[in-house]
Amino acid sequence: MARHRAHPPLTLHQERPTLHRALHRTLPLWRLQPRLRLSVLAGALCLVACGGGNTVDEPASFKLLPDDLVGAPCAGCREGFLVGQAHDGVALADADVLLIDAQGQTARGRTDAQGRYAIATTGLSGALLVQVNGLSSGEPVQLHSLAVAVDVGNRAVHVSPLTELMAAFVLGGTPQDLLQQGRIDFMRVSATSLRSSQDRVRHLVQSSWAVIAGASAAAPDLRNGEQGPAHQGMGALASLIELQRVASAYRLSGVAGDAAAQAGVQVDPVASSVDAVLPAPSTAQATALQAGLAALPDLEQSLARFSQLFQSGQAPNAPDLQAWLAPEFRHTGLDAAAFIDQVLLQAEPGEAPGSSLRGVRFERPRLVQVDSADRLRVRVQLSLPPPALPRSETLWLRKVGDRWLWEGDGQTGLVRLRHLSILGPKPREAADLLALPGMRCAASGTADTRCAVEGGQGDAPSSGQLDYGSPQGEQFGLLAHYRSEAGSWQERLQMARQRTRLLATPSAQVSQHRAFEVDARRIDPRVSQVRVQGSGLPEQGLSLVRPAEGQGFEQLALADSPEQDWHALRTDRCPGSGGSAAEHTVCQANWAKAQVGEVYRFSFFDAQGRLLQTQTARLPASPAPAAQLQAQASQWFARFDLQAEPAQQPLYARVLDPERRQQALDYRWAWQVPKGASQQLVGAKLELHWGHPETGAQGQLQLPLSARSLHAAGSHLMPAQLLPTAALPTGALPVWLSARLSSRDAQGNLYMHYIAPNNPF
Repeated sequence: MARHRAHPPLTLHQERPTLHRALHRTLPLWRLQPRLRLSVLAGALCLVACGGGNTVDEPASFKLLPDDLVGAPCAGCREGFLVGQAHDGVALADADVLLIDAQGQTARGRTDAQGRYAIATTGLSGALLVQVNGLSSGEPVQLHSLAVAVDVGNRAVHVSPLTELMAAFVLGGTPQDLLQQGRIDFMRVSATSLRSSQDRVRHLVQSSWAVIAGASAAAPDLRNGEQGPAHQGMGALASLIELQRVASAYRLSGVAGDAAAQAGVQVDPVASSVDAVLPAPSTAQATALQAGLAALPDLEQSLARFSQLFQSGQAPNAPDLQAWLAPEFRHTGLDAAAFIDQVLLQAEPGEAPGSSLRGVRFERPRLVQVDSADRLRVRVQLSLPPPALPRSETLWLRKVGDRWLWEGDGQTGLVRLRHLSILGPKPREAADLLALPGMRCAASGTADTRCAVEGGQGDAPSSGQLDYGSPQGEQFGLLAHYRSEAGSWQERLQMARQRTRLLATPSAQVSQHRAFEVDARRIDPRVSQVRVQGSGLPEQGLSLVRPAEGQGFEQLALADSPEQDWHALRTDRCPGSGGSAAEHTVCQANWAKAQVGEVYRFSFFDAQGRLLQTQTARLPASPAPAAQLQAQASQWFARFDLQAEPAQQPLYARVLDPERRQQALDYRWAWQVPKGASQQLVGAKLELHWGHPETGAQGQLQLPLSARSLHAAGSHLMPAQLLPTAALPTGALPVWLSARLSSRDAQGNLYMHYIAPNNPF
């Protein structure tokens, strides 16, 4: 199985009063009908805004009259600033906001607790793309909107799933894909195109708006209109829809109604028209939706009361927690007792689903499905003390008396599917290695071909061999291990330390993977194996198994090597073997079939092979290509900075040092957060592998580090002991040390810097 292993592994406020007067002399606007007047003026202004020379970094003196605005006036606007609010049924608080103009100039800011932003547009010109990266009830979300020059200082430009669709219609494609490909045509952005796209989106969601405002209500202003209080008006409209990316398009669905409404409609931004609309809910369903929206404030108060149990700094009492869980509670494979013990009372700090909830606040519920006024399926944000990242839980809650009881999700496990990009060593080319003097390759039985240079040949030291491994393996070209049968084990160990060679170029390559995550701690105890099926995988699927007893893996591991803490496959290689270059090309094509939104099936089996349940996960949008990630590594990756302290680098000779057997492996590893504003530090994980030279026993120690502990350590990974070797069995030696430092993007994809003796800096 080829994979990465854990070890050898805008505004017109310009100095243009003459233009203002000229417009009114040329066009007797006051004699036109109001609607036509707006249209004519908008067209004239667009010619100015889009024709070049319209900048927003000059002192402002040209001001539009209020009745000249295409959208609703903005009471909170300021000259030279673009303002608005970002929401997805809930306010997108503390989200990164990026403004981009046609010249590639940018400006950044962040939203406040209500999702509001105000960003100075100095240096920007023309139309703007507004991109928001944040959390919607704990889940990463990326949304877009568009602004024209006259919006700056005059109108609020909001960002929501509805403006995402508007932007896609105007631009003729999904904004993120076009941005990533450098293909956004800002000349398409005008008052006319924005009005047209708004009409199309209104058409799509007219049934949902009728539920909120009534069938005779005026059409909402999706981009500039007042957003209103939470769970009302535009916020409520966003609450009643779910927008998901699928290949080059979107899937728009409702949170209630019949199966057709929940299945949704496909929305292609390239299509010349939009015929499909969300099915209208029945009268009973519409009543349930209205009641569900009305119940959210009460549900928020109930969650706040539940959160109080975690604010004292001490662990809550199990009976107090039990009173909030329904008798039939089952969530991610755990019953009430197990969920309380393994999740709610977990003491380990961190961001992972199995870490401590001390100080947590359960807040920002987002509707996912409505059964009745008293039974809602919601996504809830778990806000942990900073700098820990928020996370989410999606489950059913039922109103009983004065509180909402947790019913759980009824699922067998907790699964996730995402992209993983790893910054690691670039191996030497196989052709170069195979051409080395003295290189000999041979197959042994059914094992892969292995290649080595015998001692005394070429530049290999005598009395042993340099083992280069298998050309079919992903590790080929990273290290040449020196092996010898001569002398005592101490002597052989010393020669291995001195003569093993680094072949790779450290931290010089980004490999891309698909990670199939099944949480090993949040799963039905009956589960023995999980089979994953979907595009790019073999027909029989990919098998994941539980880690062996004593192995503290967070996720189920690949079945072909259950001792390895790994659950991802490289997307340039065929599952099952390294393969030839031609085979890699075929596999890349197979993996490429799985576009954003592709559904993968996770089937859970017990020890007797009986199917317990099947769950699904959708593939998020992919990251930038590997070459771009490599060129912009400091933007995307949290990185170890080992060159700042060369004596602490994990060189093979330093790790494989018998003199450190009775000491702690004290590595002071400097690290850096990713510079990209939308990237978030997740945490780190260190692994120390050990072996016993006399008995042949082997094992490993693991130390997961959360973002909280990383920030607490300051500029170093750990200020004191890293992994105490006192925890090793008597006589055992460290044989391999590896570390992963991880960050994530707006889609939840992971970016990992991996270091080990084959990638020491």
